Amino acid sequence: MAAVTETAGAAGTGAGGPADRGDTGGLVRSTWFQALVAVAVLVAGYWVNRALGHPAWAGAFPTGIGDAFMAWLDGVYAWIVANRNDSPLFLYFFNYISVGLGSAVVLINQLLNGLTWLGVTVIGVVASWRVAGWRVALLVLATFGVFALTGLWNESMTTLSLIITSVFIALLFGIPLGVLAGRSAGFYRAVRPVLDFMQIMPAFAYLLPFVLLFGIGNASAAVVTAVYALPPVVRITALGIREVNKGAVEATTSLGSTPWQILTKVQLPLAKRTILLGVNQTIMLAVSMVVIASVIGAGGLGDAIYQALTKINVGQAFQAGLAIVMLAIAMDRVTGAVGHGAHTPRVPSRYRMPLLGGMLALAVGAAAVGRLLGLGGWPRDLSVRVDIPVNAVDRAIESAIGPAAAALGSWTQTWVLGPLDTLLTGSPWWLVVLVAAALGLIFAGWRVAVVSALSFLAIGLLGVWDNAMDTLSQVLVATVVTIALGVVVGVLMSRGDVFAALLRPVLDFMQTLPPFVYLIPAVALLGLGPVPALAAAVIFALPPVIRLVNDGIRGVPGGTLEAAVSQGSTKWQLLTKVELPMARGSLLLAVNQGIILVLSMVVMGALVGAGALGNDVVLGLAQNELGLGLASGLAIVFLGLFLDRVTQGRRAPRA
Repeated sequence: MAAVTETAGAAGTGAGGPADRGDTGGLVRSTWFQALVAVAVLVAGYWVNRALGHPAWAGAFPTGIGDAFMAWLDGVYAWIVANRNDSPLFLYFFNYISVGLGSAVVLINQLLNGLTWLGVTVIGVVASWRVAGWRVALLVLATFGVFALTGLWNESMTTLSLIITSVFIALLFGIPLGVLAGRSAGFYRAVRPVLDFMQIMPAFAYLLPFVLLFGIGNASAAVVTAVYALPPVVRITALGIREVNKGAVEATTSLGSTPWQILTKVQLPLAKRTILLGVNQTIMLAVSMVVIASVIGAGGLGDAIYQALTKINVGQAFQAGLAIVMLAIAMDRVTGAVGHGAHTPRVPSRYRMPLLGGMLALAVGAAAVGRLLGLGGWPRDLSVRVDIPVNAVDRAIESAIGPAAAALGSWTQTWVLGPLDTLLTGSPWWLVVLVAAALGLIFAGWRVAVVSALSFLAIGLLGVWDNAMDTLSQVLVATVVTIALGVVVGVLMSRGDVFAALLRPVLDFMQTLPPFVYLIPAVALLGLGPVPALAAAVIFALPPVIRLVNDGIRGVPGGTLEAAVSQGSTKWQLLTKVELPMARGSLLLAVNQGIILVLSMVVMGALVGAGALGNDVVLGLAQNELGLGLASGLAIVFLGLFLDRVTQGRRAPRA
């Protein structure tokens, strides 16, 4: 196999990689050996600490500073509540924004209700046919049918109103920021760390600060959704502006065009498709966040799921989840088609205005007919009770696999989660900080080592050390399962084009679903507790891991593979000695994406009994304990920062 490795190294060099690519396997083994040594030091420290009887100097992180910080935050919250109607900052700024956004959501909701179910359906179907073709129009019609037949029409219109408001806010600020970032390298360098921070932060961590400023209700839900959905449109708009052909810009400049003319006549038109992709991603993030925002009183479909999960009513949760899934898929297909310009009906230019007039007349006519008939929203009496058979199936499944699921959950808690949590919480806090710094140094260099140490110190100073270690243990277990399954399925996907073609639409579907929805089947099969939360996290994080592993292996040069085969390599040697080492960049990205998605979902698992930091955030929201909730949210951010930076690996040096 030495010859195979040398061939792979030569091919890597020819493709632009380092000349010593053949030593990648040894470098990887050395890195992992050092990481195992660091973990062994932590294990040894735990047993020494236990043998010494857990002395005070080697215990958990002192909570004095954290308790004082939480008490201060609680004082801030009490002051805001007491002065919300007196302070000029709230009277003339935040309260105006809150009232304005709340009124906007209500007005849009009233408009949709005023159009009646008939008018909304006709307008939605006709508009989607015009921009995306008849297949997507049928999908939109089916979506409205699901809203009606599940008895959730009014809730769906509330959710749609929130999405429209929040996406408008996100695009109003996001596209100009993206344009500025695309035209100014300095501004992009300044805003990039902020965007990184916003995308690392799990969705749950966004809730409390906005509740503090805007109160509970539609206004805070709209703002938090807009902020959560903002980064993609800024990044992708900046990318589109930067990728505009330099020759076109230079030619326009040479003709005496002003910067405004260059932007509006050249850059924006040429970057239109890329910007619309950013709009699509913003809408999809808004759909997922609006569901989560039900925790802060957003109402709509998310509240229907939240209430059903609270009552452990799988049937009702399934109904609301189905409506959300259909809404997400329909919006993804419509906005995706607009961005790609595919399947749009071709209409000669002389017929476009008459067609537009006919569409408007049809929409107005449908709404008028609905008003004359007094239709309003879809009558609940005409809905179909899907929850009854779903609950019956759930009971049958629970009786069939309930004991096995309970045994699996007990085994996982006793032999996996429990020992790992005990290791992290029972070791000296300063040793955990040092090991985190060592892992950062091993995998990504001294800068990440400093970031890792500071992240864990910040978690300790926030006063939530034990629960943070509990969350970290859940994330590590779920990540190991996710990466193991993702690598296996990704390798299989890379081996067969037929299997890849069959799996790709399934992965598309899974990535379209809002994360909240994954909790429903997990609760149905495994009940409440950390295990269903971990199962939901694994399924939620699998699609990008599978895709990245598949793309990485398929990206290995064909010449390298032929050389390895000619040397007599077996399929196993080909995979382990050539393909996986040469796909190392994609594998590292897969681990990075998997671990960040797992973190966001494990935190959300607090709604089904996962506990730890996510539970503290929910508890802070429910009981107005700003200190506990915000400290836990910040701890989640620091955990995400540590995990993201360590799993990104070492950055390639600049040429």
